[in-house]
Amino acid sequence: MKLNKQLNFFIKKKINSSFRKNYINSICKKSLKIFNEKIISFSKEKEKNFISSIIKYDYSFPIKENIDWNILKKYLIDKNGIYLFFLNGFYLSNFLEKKNKFIFSINEILLKKKSNSTIENFFGKTISNNDIFNSLNFLFSKDGAYIFLPDKICLKKTIYIINLYKIKNDFSILNTRNLIILGKKSKAKIVEFHESLTNKIFFSNYITEIYNKKESNIEYIKLYTNIAYSYLRNKTYITQKKKSICTLNNFSFEGKFLNENINFFSCGKKSKSYFNGLAILKKKSIHQYVKINSLIDHLFSNCESYQLTKSILDGTSKGSFNGKIIIHKKANNIIAFQKNNNILLNKNSYVYSNPELEIFANNVKCSHGSTLGTLDKNKIFYLCTRGIEKKIAKSILILLYAKKILKNINIPKIKLFLSKKILNILNLKNVF
Repeated sequence: MKLNKQLNFFIKKKINSSFRKNYINSICKKSLKIFNEKIISFSKEKEKNFISSIIKYDYSFPIKENIDWNILKKYLIDKNGIYLFFLNGFYLSNFLEKKNKFIFSINEILLKKKSNSTIENFFGKTISNNDIFNSLNFLFSKDGAYIFLPDKICLKKTIYIINLYKIKNDFSILNTRNLIILGKKSKAKIVEFHESLTNKIFFSNYITEIYNKKESNIEYIKLYTNIAYSYLRNKTYITQKKKSICTLNNFSFEGKFLNENINFFSCGKKSKSYFNGLAILKKKSIHQYVKINSLIDHLFSNCESYQLTKSILDGTSKGSFNGKIIIHKKANNIIAFQKNNNILLNKNSYVYSNPELEIFANNVKCSHGSTLGTLDKNKIFYLCTRGIEKKIAKSILILLYAKKILKNINIPKIKLFLSKKILNILNLKNVF
């Protein structure tokens, strides 16, 4: 395999870097072994097709690029926000004025030898060692966001992790890794943004680890725009302790192949997990595919989880939802709801939905469901009788359908940004 040859060529330099700690080197060595085994055996049959489509190309690793400040300014949605800019996976330190002592890049921590004990205690602890792309990320992650809030810190400012892609050559591969830790009774709001500045084909293997300690609260939002020619595999691992709350909202507006993987691990009593997702794929000229895999693993009693995902698919676009809720033995008094709704706007669009429950405890309250359909013709007709054009009537119904997901956003600047974005996609910008 071409990619496998490149890995073996570069790995010695990576492992022998002097600033890397022994535990990082150990992870890299194990990851290389796993990668070599998996790339040959394809033991995970469900990922076989995806792996085959990725590794058949002769990939290159992008170099650090420069970018004009005027380009970055348009991403300053919130003047009071705290920003971490990454271009092609590299941290743009020269564009960030330090406003908070709790926020760095991963390489800043490793190079300056700050809080390495924290890195060692949390880095890679929740990630499956059997995943071929996790191993790839361990080996070649250039950098990522490092956010560590000590106990009882309620951060009022929103943190923005802006990931921009300025790829010059097709078939480039990027590996980024974030580590986010909230101490006891701490609170934070974080927005993760992805956008490509070119139409080049690339593969982004993106991983985020989030640790919610006792009674902490995090609202995390993911936004994907202008990535119609890109392959993105984004995996998020969330570990929740007692009475912690995590709300994750996912918005996908484009993607050649966007594979979003969300994993909640409820590791303490009375924790609450919320996952909301919205995908709108409207470009008819480009084949797009959004795949969402979610797992909520209830390991302790008296916990709650709520999932609501929606998709609107047009053209030849495809959507896929695989949602699983696991309730382990002795994890009683669990409340868990899961719902997936889909609207197809074209006969050539396609969706696959698979909500799933695995319950091993007796005293629980759970439900799951999935719906699939088209826009209501009676409602379209009603709006048309009120003097509204048919095309606009359809867009209004889509907007109302998506509005329930927007209600879950508690960051006013982002709610306004998303509302404008959806209006623009639906060609309703000048209507309201």
